Amino acid sequence: MACVALALLPTASRAVPKGTQIETYQSGLDFPIDMAWVPGTNKVFVTEKNTGNIRVLIGKRLLGAPCATLPVANDGEQGALGIALHPRFKSNHRLYVMYTNASPEVMKITRFTVRDNKCKSPKKIMSGVPAGGGYHNGGQIEFMGNKLFVGTGENHDAGLAQNKNNRSGKILRLNADGSVPADNPFSSPGDPNPVWSYGHRNPFGLAQNPRTGKLYESENGPGCDDELNLIEPGNNYGWGANYDPDHCGTAGLGDNPTPPLKRWTPTIVPTDLWWYFGKLKSLSGDLYMGDYDGHLHRFVLNDAGTAVTDDRIIHTGGGVVDVSKGPGGWLYFLEGNSIKRIVPAKR
Repeated sequence: MACVALALLPTASRAVPKGTQIETYQSGLDFPIDMAWVPGTNKVFVTEKNTGNIRVLIGKRLLGAPCATLPVANDGEQGALGIALHPRFKSNHRLYVMYTNASPEVMKITRFTVRDNKCKSPKKIMSGVPAGGGYHNGGQIEFMGNKLFVGTGENHDAGLAQNKNNRSGKILRLNADGSVPADNPFSSPGDPNPVWSYGHRNPFGLAQNPRTGKLYESENGPGCDDELNLIEPGNNYGWGANYDPDHCGTAGLGDNPTPPLKRWTPTIVPTDLWWYFGKLKSLSGDLYMGDYDGHLHRFVLNDAGTAVTDDRIIHTGGGVVDVSKGPGGWLYFLEGNSIKRIVPAKR
């Protein structure tokens, strides 16, 4: 998800590995934010922030009619944001989308059943997280196994991030039907709690390493401390009231705050993440992240996945808001109104 207060930057330079190149796969989208590829196919669903449309792309053919048009508020960072497919999408056809509902202005997750490229049978999975401030909505969703992880912003009320009984400023963990798992870290018998981790300001990205199961999150700071975090159940990530500027560069506020794997000051507006294991061997095995300053980052981590050993900028252009693996096993990313990808260089 992108911080819309910043303008897109002109294409400048790139430093992709030797033997690869960047090409435009599809243009003509209207502020695309997140994409979900159907595994093993050339079909992708894309959220458009301001229109509320869930667009469908099959190969390089963008269907004229959206899968659905969501009733979104779209001021600031509001709009149609995160999208994810159920792990058994090919059999149950279930698609999930997180967006800022227009009235009332709350964050909402709706599940659809996709038939003939139409989103049908909507079911509310989550609603009620306040989003009327226009910013700090969060909005990213990610399946890990059969559990749905959800990033929520604190809607400009920093104190909520430290309240473990409030869903704002959190990473939440839900069952696929929207119910709350009894084994969440703050659940107790008869009182399930959706909070998985807390002390977050504005989570913009979530990605699981499929080989280790570890979950990573990117987060927007105030005038300091944009972050890349390794998310552990029950941990506090340090955002709260009276953070800025006294706690810049520290682990943060509250009980036993967890420091980030990496932080940026000045801020860069980090966006979504993806662990890439794919056909491009020169890129495979690392974590990738966009930022709205116009960069595509490649993070090299230690073997345990607990420390960043290198942060390489492999592309500089417009605001990069999402990264994913798609058809051909190539690395795809959203930039401006386009889907781009890194492929072998043409000879």
